[in-house]
Amino acid sequence: MSVELRFAFSLGLIFLSTFLGYFMRKRKLLPEAAAGRIMTLVAVVGYPVVGFMAIWQISLQWTDMWLPFLGMVQATITALFALWVGRKIFPDYAERGLVGISCGIGNHGVTMAGFVVYLLFGDEGLGLNIIYAMYTFFALVLLSYTIAQVYAENVQRKPIMRLMLENLVHWRAVGLYACLGAILLTSFNVPAPEAIKAFHLLDISIYAVIAFAYFSIGLRLHLPHILELKKAIFSVLFIRHIVSLAVGCLLLGVTFLTPWPLHGLALKVFIIQSSVSVGVMGVAVANMFDLKPEEASAIFVVSSLVYLLGGIPLVLWLFG
Repeated sequence: MSVELRFAFSLGLIFLSTFLGYFMRKRKLLPEAAAGRIMTLVAVVGYPVVGFMAIWQISLQWTDMWLPFLGMVQATITALFALWVGRKIFPDYAERGLVGISCGIGNHGVTMAGFVVYLLFGDEGLGLNIIYAMYTFFALVLLSYTIAQVYAENVQRKPIMRLMLENLVHWRAVGLYACLGAILLTSFNVPAPEAIKAFHLLDISIYAVIAFAYFSIGLRLHLPHILELKKAIFSVLFIRHIVSLAVGCLLLGVTFLTPWPLHGLALKVFIIQSSVSVGVMGVAVANMFDLKPEEASAIFVVSSLVYLLGGIPLVLWLFG
């Protein structure tokens, strides 16, 4: 199956899964609270499995490490900026945390920005995109989990460094160590099992994660509430697409002050990934820590639609 067909299939699966979750909640066939358990499964089982298999199958170069490193720095800066802005415009403490998480990790995978990269640059671009997206496993544990624990209402308050250290040894951090394990296997040229390709295990895992993640988003989706969230939605859109892009350009400039500047295709991939929609991981974290999960679903849906209708055509026009 070509990547174009995979993208079309993924979009269909996204809309169907979201609608099914929404329908089942409206018909009271499944309680809304089930979304939290499903998203926890997605974050600590689904994403680690997908990340482990994806990273193990690519060729890593030392110069490529700029991509995940800069991605992590960028996500941290934009999330902290969002929290700072939230102090000024959101009186609700939990809402500040939700906006911060939403502005951290973007939707970098093949179901959104990664597909755009593939359309423009083919297999080589997609490989670099996977390398870039490795940062999300670090950001999930060290950034998103920590923000959620600081701003969630029913979580014991602890010093930031203590939270980060505890998150590193918590079972929720399994994705981080799966990523590191795959990097080590790749670095030592350990071949990935042929069964991964022969039985399409990576594709099956990706589609399973999509189905479960968007089903839980549908469970939490309350359409009338979207209009009540316009301040949060506009804040996230501005920071994710404008501020994040500006931060990305500044970080690119910093690399040119070193002996190993980011250039060529890697530079283009980084620029494209600097301005993307809200990531599914943000919704997963909001559900895991009960940090306004209904609002998280609404923000995610609007952000995704804006990127699909406006962001993707603009990127294809600029880089195509």
